[in-house]
Amino acid sequence: MVEIGIRYEKTVAVNESMLANVVDSELPPVYSTPCLVALMEGTSAELMKPYLAEGEGTVGMSINVKHLAATPCGMEVKCLSEVKEVKGKKIEFEINAYDENGLIGTAIHRRAIINKEAFLAGINLK
Repeated sequence: MVEIGIRYEKTVAVNESMLANVVDSELPPVYSTPCLVALMEGTSAELMKPYLAEGEGTVGMSINVKHLAATPCGMEVKCLSEVKEVKGKKIEFEINAYDENGLIGTAIHRRAIINKEAFLAGINLK
């Protein structure tokens, strides 16, 4: 059962494929916001895995991100996700991300628990 306060942490090393200038060569060579968002969402999804029944998964519903500081290539980014609210099958997470110099991002993220088979069947009808 998912409970308020459970946490999960994931760390990644920033590499060249994660830099903003990969998307647009005029952007600086720093950890991109899309990669930060993906790390935050992925960390929250991984947090949920031990609490899901067979055949269940989670999908993102919303994410409100503040990317507060730039991180250069080669640094590590640590992401910490914590469950803040549980409303049935909807879960809200508070997320903080840090590089070696401190806080670089925060987010409020919502995910829903789904039946994977039923979810995929619905997609196939589109």
